[in-house]
Amino acid sequence: MFMLNEIVANKRLEIENKKRNCPLEELMAKLSGARQVRDFHHALTMPGISLIAEIKRKSPSKGELRPGFDAIELARIYSEHGARAISVLADEKFFGGGAHVVEKVANDPFVRLPVMYKEFVIDPYQIYEARSVGADAVLLIVRCIEQPSLLSEMIEIIHSLGMQALVECFAANEAVRAVESGARIIGINNRDLQTFDVDLKRSEEIRSVLPDSAVTVSESGLSSRSDALLAQENGFDAMLVGEALLKSDSIVSRVREFAGLGELEMDVLEHKNV
Repeated sequence: MFMLNEIVANKRLEIENKKRNCPLEELMAKLSGARQVRDFHHALTMPGISLIAEIKRKSPSKGELRPGFDAIELARIYSEHGARAISVLADEKFFGGGAHVVEKVANDPFVRLPVMYKEFVIDPYQIYEARSVGADAVLLIVRCIEQPSLLSEMIEIIHSLGMQALVECFAANEAVRAVESGARIIGINNRDLQTFDVDLKRSEEIRSVLPDSAVTVSESGLSSRSDALLAQENGFDAMLVGEALLKSDSIVSRVREFAGLGELEMDVLEHKNV
């Protein structure tokens, strides 16, 4: 079985278990207590190419990514050193995350950035869970959502809760489906989750079929500032970077590099965050 199929099959079991332990009505009752939504869309449309910095403990293809992994420490570094948003893995079995990790990051007093609940979303229940723990955006993977009407429904629910949907595609036909379903922010993943092969040309090719009005994100496989600048030249508003940061000996330096911040700019940013 391909990895994505295995993940989705396991996700169905997870969701059924969550619904038994915390019914949807009980989950929705928590929404009024969630912190105010931060503007994920604005964060991605600021001048230059915006960095969405990722927090994940492991991956199926690479295993554990960082000794002494600490989600809060990473989130604070991202918040202080040039990232414009944070992506937190909500999948526990395959990526070592969880909704509880999203909740800790989203509600940490030293984290000021919008936070995205990054999950293999197949049920609206997960969207309400995302908002209940304080998320500002939700990842939707087109390939995981088989029913065409369900993608539109999920995007509408996300928007109705004040959040933004980052709708992820692997192929041109999926990008078209995302646009037709009402996506405002479209991500193009350079890594195929069936094979885990990376192809940076994927972003450029699919970006060319999207309308200029779409906010676009190049995801996965970016390893340097030059990759970021190439994505910007190809019309992308933002990039999602995980492993290139997490596997670095100096995360501060790597975040600064991807964000394009020099020493003087960093001093200004740190002064503003005091």
